Amino acid sequence: MASVKGNILLNGINTITGILFPVVTFPYAARVLMPDGIGSVNFLNSIISYIVLLTSLGIPMYAVKEIAKYRDDKPTRDKISAEIILLSTGLCLLGYIGVWILGEFVPQIHQQSALFYILSLTILFNTIGVNWFYQGIEDFKFITIRAIIIRTLAAAALFIFVHNESDLLIYGLIIVGSTVGNNLINFVHLRKHIDIGLIYFRELNITRHLKPSLHVFILNLIISLYIQLNSIMLGFMAGDDAVGYFTAGTKISHIGLTLITSLGTVLLPRCSHLLKTGDHDGFRSVINKSLNVTLALSLPMTVGLMLLAAPITIIFCGNEYHPSIPVLYLNAPVIIFISLTNVMGIQVLYPMDKVNLVIISVTGAAILNLILNFLLIPQYGATGAAISTLIAEFSVLLLQIIFGRKYYPFRLSALFNLKYIIATLIMGIAVFTLTYPLHSDIIKILIGIGVGIITYFITLLAMKEQISIELLTIAKNKIGYGK
Repeated sequence: MASVKGNILLNGINTITGILFPVVTFPYAARVLMPDGIGSVNFLNSIISYIVLLTSLGIPMYAVKEIAKYRDDKPTRDKISAEIILLSTGLCLLGYIGVWILGEFVPQIHQQSALFYILSLTILFNTIGVNWFYQGIEDFKFITIRAIIIRTLAAAALFIFVHNESDLLIYGLIIVGSTVGNNLINFVHLRKHIDIGLIYFRELNITRHLKPSLHVFILNLIISLYIQLNSIMLGFMAGDDAVGYFTAGTKISHIGLTLITSLGTVLLPRCSHLLKTGDHDGFRSVINKSLNVTLALSLPMTVGLMLLAAPITIIFCGNEYHPSIPVLYLNAPVIIFISLTNVMGIQVLYPMDKVNLVIISVTGAAILNLILNFLLIPQYGATGAAISTLIAEFSVLLLQIIFGRKYYPFRLSALFNLKYIIATLIMGIAVFTLTYPLHSDIIKILIGIGVGIITYFITLLAMKEQISIELLTIAKNKIGYGK
């Protein structure tokens, strides 16, 4: 079994390449396809995401937990895998019936039906991808290698084949390929882990997975209400250009968020396995380390994005995306809120079978987000959707603290770690002081990032913060080894 540090490193590499892909490709796509084109893709992709949600029925997260529990019991693990694959296939077929109905009978979708059908390939590739299996057995090396290869090919295809607004369909194919195209490799590679010949299909009980996965489905459905629903409501209430502005602002903030929340991908199977084997001390240790890393990354990332929102938006997306600046500014604090709820909900409450508490928290936030969207989008467009998201995500965090506080293996006072707060404040002052007089956007970004990282790290070292000391020790050892 791979170590947690090794899995975090591999998943970190996978996440960083996932971050680099939009960093490299989105500025180009945003300028070529313009806000209307980007908005069209995101509008239709949001609808496809709902269908993926319905067809997956919460199975992926549930399956990771189950495979992790029985990863050392191969016959049981293979049986569970076969049952879940068959169940997912049946749900996929039902999903494509929904795709056809929407593509033929909803006017806003029918007029872009070719792009809609291309993006719907995501449903098929999600079904056959069985990412949940590789996460459950903690085979992050395989996941990382194939993801890097596919993303590199997709980035090359974007620059080679997408040159103007008429290439929207090609862009749609590339989007599908970059996100789930590698799932075909997953499916082919699965035969090395599962012995089909030893599975007695008459003994399979597919329906037994429906009830527990439905809990996760309800959770995912409600979460999506204040993620994908923002783009869908903007598309119907404010037009594709508003969706484009909202997409640009949220995509930038989600780049940093993805890096932090990737910890949950690694730690969910490990936490499930530790609880299954009764190692509560190990579980507590993993969660405390995860909380510290989450705070250490999310606080400076949030402040940095807020201070550099304008130059980052202009450089990343282009001058046409000025309305995205307030969206990014408002979405920056969401990094802190989602990162902490990822620790509390996905890494703690879900492995402890307290998913109902998570459902309660996100239900309240979803209802609040829906109401705020109706009130704010007509007048403020993309900025209104960003305000709704900010308030909704904070409410999730607040409700999870209220309902789940007795289950957390750490004191809630740990959320207000003074070392990280002080270091972030000092970093923010340094970045603002040195970048405010500058006129060049690119220089502002380069100096802001450089000064921010150095100031933050040195401040933590001066306060003898454990993570910064460990990083410095690793760096010294590497340099010494190189000599």
